Amino acid sequence: MSANVDSENVRQAVRAGYGKIAERDQSCCSGVSCCGSNVDDSEQLAKFVGYSAEELAALPEGANMGLSCGNPNALAALQPGEVVLDLGSGGGFDVFIAARKVGAMGRAIGVDMTPEMLAKARKNIGPYRERSGSDNVEFRLGEIEHLPLADNSVDVVISNCVLNLSPDKPQVWREIARVLKPGGRVAVSDLALLKPLPQAILEMVEALVGCVAGAVLVSETERMARDAGLTEIQLKPKTDYVKAMTDWNDPVYKKIIEHLPAGSGPADYITSVEVTASKAPSAVEYTPAVNELVALGAAIAANCEPCLKYHYREADQLGVSKADMAKAVAMGAKVKDSPHQVILRLANKLTGAGLSQPADSSDKCCGSQEARETVGKSNCCG
Repeated sequence: MSANVDSENVRQAVRAGYGKIAERDQSCCSGVSCCGSNVDDSEQLAKFVGYSAEELAALPEGANMGLSCGNPNALAALQPGEVVLDLGSGGGFDVFIAARKVGAMGRAIGVDMTPEMLAKARKNIGPYRERSGSDNVEFRLGEIEHLPLADNSVDVVISNCVLNLSPDKPQVWREIARVLKPGGRVAVSDLALLKPLPQAILEMVEALVGCVAGAVLVSETERMARDAGLTEIQLKPKTDYVKAMTDWNDPVYKKIIEHLPAGSGPADYITSVEVTASKAPSAVEYTPAVNELVALGAAIAANCEPCLKYHYREADQLGVSKADMAKAVAMGAKVKDSPHQVILRLANKLTGAGLSQPADSSDKCCGSQEARETVGKSNCCG
């Protein structure tokens, strides 16, 4: 990307290009160039990068616009019940596939900055609900550099050939780290560079919208993810994608070839890359003994006799002292009794019925059996 092109101009060019793609209601490769092939059937490209026929058949009509350069859904190994976020969700292609994988108890969220794409995706929510029986999909308007999501709110972040379009990639990686829950993971398919592109290609608008001019070196992608605080970073270049685009005479790649040195081709400079990473788990780790103490308190609060017996035996086997178990039981009793006391206090206030004797916070012996015996029950609450 030319150093003279500012971030807002980049966003406007990308937004305009993908707005046209959405309005054409077909693969961009029949007109505006983008990250896709120029084959008539975008299903061919999706199958080439790893999507199954079953996944594609289940998609709402028009969701697959041939914009993929990989399969982040497969890379993410999504599990039922997870919350997954797709950066640059377009017409909802990967969101709808992810939603089926996480199931009714999970959620799939797409974020895109192009209103036309968002409208297209939202239009397909109805057909998806009817076919899947699930209401677990939503699309939000926003920039991937400033995600409209809370901190620590998603289990998995995916993206398919979009991060290269951002004029501020380090900020995107910081946002990914922010919204991920501790222990969450990233699965990104994108285009990256094996070596710098000639300046003439960097200044091509078609190459920018086509996910090429904005791509950075593979090593730089790793550095940005690491600087954002992510761990377990792995990058796997996949050169077959660029070779296929060249063989299929993709219009973007045909123009790129015109500006490359004689004897070289796009695959010498550009590669598809799979990126996986994780956010470090929470620093707070509970020991098995602490877990059993928590479970003891929960058993009291839930009035579950079998639970109490089971977790007492487990705690005893772990060497937990009776004193610590007693503290856990006392805490569970407080939790159990709190709603009861609250409603009785309200009843007293409204009716004066005298149904409870709320504890005076200044009463030094409330809750202490030892103090009760010392001071005398008549001087204690209850």
